Amino acid sequence: MGKFRSRSGCLTCRVRRVKCDETRPVCKACGKKNRPCQWEEPHTKFKDYRPDGPSSIKSATGGTDEENDAKGDVMDVDDVNSVERGHDMVRAERASEGGRSRDNSPRIRKNSRADGLSEGQASVSSPSATLSPPSPYYVQRPKSTSGGVSVASLLQSHNPEGLPESSLPSHSRGSMQHEAHSRPSESTHRPDAMPEGTRAYSSQPTPLTHAEALLVHHYTEHLGRWLDCTDATRQFTLGVPEKVKHCPVLCHAVLSFAARHCREGTTAEAAYERCIALLIERLNEDAASQDETLLCAIVILRFFEQLNVPSSTGSDDEQHLAGCSAIIRSSQGHHFVDPSAPTLREAAFWVYVRQCLYNATINQQPPDIDFSLKLHPSPGQMRDAHPLARLRLETAWANQMTWNLARVVNFCFDGNEYPNERAHRPQRWQELWDLVQKWLQDRPQGFNAIFEGPVDNQSSFPDIWFTADWHVVSFGFYNFACIMLLRYKPGPKFAIRNVSSLSPTDHQILSHARAICGASKSSPETVPLAITVCHTIFIWGPLVLDPKERGQVVEILTNFEKNHVWPTTWIINAVKDEWGVSATPASPT
Repeated sequence: MGKFRSRSGCLTCRVRRVKCDETRPVCKACGKKNRPCQWEEPHTKFKDYRPDGPSSIKSATGGTDEENDAKGDVMDVDDVNSVERGHDMVRAERASEGGRSRDNSPRIRKNSRADGLSEGQASVSSPSATLSPPSPYYVQRPKSTSGGVSVASLLQSHNPEGLPESSLPSHSRGSMQHEAHSRPSESTHRPDAMPEGTRAYSSQPTPLTHAEALLVHHYTEHLGRWLDCTDATRQFTLGVPEKVKHCPVLCHAVLSFAARHCREGTTAEAAYERCIALLIERLNEDAASQDETLLCAIVILRFFEQLNVPSSTGSDDEQHLAGCSAIIRSSQGHHFVDPSAPTLREAAFWVYVRQCLYNATINQQPPDIDFSLKLHPSPGQMRDAHPLARLRLETAWANQMTWNLARVVNFCFDGNEYPNERAHRPQRWQELWDLVQKWLQDRPQGFNAIFEGPVDNQSSFPDIWFTADWHVVSFGFYNFACIMLLRYKPGPKFAIRNVSSLSPTDHQILSHARAICGASKSSPETVPLAITVCHTIFIWGPLVLDPKERGQVVEILTNFEKNHVWPTTWIINAVKDEWGVSATPASPT
């Protein structure tokens, strides 16, 4: 009998309580013993994502590790019927999830995932906390929290007539199943006990007030590119503003994000409270499974969440990141994702992947991403003579680099490897290195910098200019992937080392770090690249020994918070502590 049980592997290994390498369609353990290798059907729902406020974190799986271990206490029988009992066991697990109490103390998530070279399936676990009523963001939950929304249908559902269901309003449960022309134009719906000023659902576009229009315009001019940084078609910039008049949840999400960026705290908090109240109600509706705008609202709320943390502490509860994780887990039904992001659903997917990389790097843990997903079609397979096809192709190449980086980060931070696979780690490292270098070699010429100047006396970092956000962000992701692979290259190393003298590998890492900082300095309005500086500094920051370089790194971070409200004081203090210099006082936001 095996000592450990696989929680995300096939049902056969889970019933037998043995490790599963999670290779699909037949894992190694089942193939070796010629056993039937059966897998659990996807069943991801939004039922565990119940936002109360910015400081609450929802568990993506439910139950503590001890409770989950207790679920696996089944007999070790080696026959086909045991797999059928495994199906019953899993169904029983789902039925009992709602009644369990959750651990309210944050804990570090321990993920066991494949590094992306195998088709392992990712499990999700996140801390759980509850916001008390005195919080200004507290919204009373509805008494009934049943009827979770299938995110798989959010990603895959389309209007039969070819129109996105998100353009249609919701009046009551199941209303989106009716034809648009059958809805009375005067009908509106605002649920009881909603915060004052909450926009109502309506069959007709609801005009924006002057103040709301200013904030939506600010989002369009400045913030949409945060989400579209690898999307040449700019779906969040061009598509979201036209939907806000139809979808109150999305409207209030945009208003809260834009108001927070404009430092209008009271307006931002009021819009956020209204958005959460509507979001809770919508997640309880079956019709919400047709509404892609919910996904957009949640990834936008994640940015609001990141801007709303204290700059001196950087404390981030990741509430909406946990909600966004349902997007990834729900994709297990088809196991393919289009890197060209032809729909708003897929654009939201890539926003989530990038948001995961930020927290994964800072916490130095594997990203909460399902690496059994495959990119299809690959950028190299795309051929289209239409002039606008270039936008689709460039989006695909940018997201290909994003995916390569995610696989690299997962490889570097995934310490829960099977003992018999450690010997293959150097080979897997080389495969990832070759993958990253192949992207650099094969990418379109348009991704090259239009100018790359030398370092001068005024700056420690070179001027590197690009023509588009997705070009410079991909450049940053390429250099970040190289930094990670150089830093975590398998081989013997000292646990503690003297950084007063740099090794050749350290100099290589710093060369890539200077490229990221130079590109960020040259494109200060490309916020996602400044975000990349913020979290990659936890990898390369201690290697910066030159006082002039240190000062310019701090300047990049300081200007980022000053211009875009992104909390960086805590990052500056953390890296200064590594350098052994005095910390920076917290700046008001």
